[in-house]
Amino acid sequence: MRKAFTLIELLVVIAIIAILAAILFPVFAQAKQAAKKTQSISNAKQLSLGVLMYSGDADDLFPVAVSWDNNNAPAFFGGAGYQPWSWLVIPYIKTGGIFQDPTAPAKDAWPSVWNPLTTDVLAPQYGYNYVYLSPLTGASPTTGTFGPISQTALGSPSETVMLSSKFSSSEDNQPYNGTYWYGARSITTTTTVEVPDCLSIAQWCFDNWGTGGFYDTTYLKGNYAAGALTGGNSVRGADLTVVAWADGHVAAKKPGALAAGTNWTKELASSALVTNDKSKYVWDNE
Repeated sequence: MRKAFTLIELLVVIAIIAILAAILFPVFAQAKQAAKKTQSISNAKQLSLGVLMYSGDADDLFPVAVSWDNNNAPAFFGGAGYQPWSWLVIPYIKTGGIFQDPTAPAKDAWPSVWNPLTTDVLAPQYGYNYVYLSPLTGASPTTGTFGPISQTALGSPSETVMLSSKFSSSEDNQPYNGTYWYGARSITTTTTVEVPDCLSIAQWCFDNWGTGGFYDTTYLKGNYAAGALTGGNSVRGADLTVVAWADGHVAAKKPGALAAGTNWTKELASSALVTNDKSKYVWDNE
């Protein structure tokens, strides 16, 4: 006589498979996320080395945050040639894909007339610490100059943020080629990130980290992972931001660690953020 599974036996097998799937699928998802985080760290490492090589060929100066020069500019805003730091280091990077963070959503789709390399450079997913490495000299972002500092000005390169993972252009409230700026020769928001304490420094910048600020209410519309509460510094996976430091090493950090020396929390209003221990602050090397 032929034997067959009973209904009870089939239900038991199905239940076991369902339990195993419930256990294994999150593990697979975590492994995939971990692989993406590893690739993101690798991308940031290569970018940091590109910045340092550029600096080595530029009398030890870090790249300027943005240069308004019509010569070989990849794009034009208000009739002025636009060359962000990411464009300046391309000769040392070679591939635009390095500027894209695999843990982030894909950037906006650009029309096919645009060169893919150019779009990766104009909409990178790693942002530059312009406030310290290429600060504004002058009172106005449209009349002053974002002059870069020298590597020799760094007292603690291993404790100074150079680059960090940032939001994707598909997460902001701008069109594929849109940005916030203050007119020709000013800084733009698409290639940079903000320091935690922006409002109390004698240097022009967009806004503090925290709730109720520009990034939270306007630019990123409350998207925490994209960086709405952290000045555009993205917080992916296990609440981590990938950071390349000024000496070239890379590490993934919690936002609280990157806001060290301030009173930042997820709930704090941006207007209430202050620096209470400059010795722990990692954005200005003081």
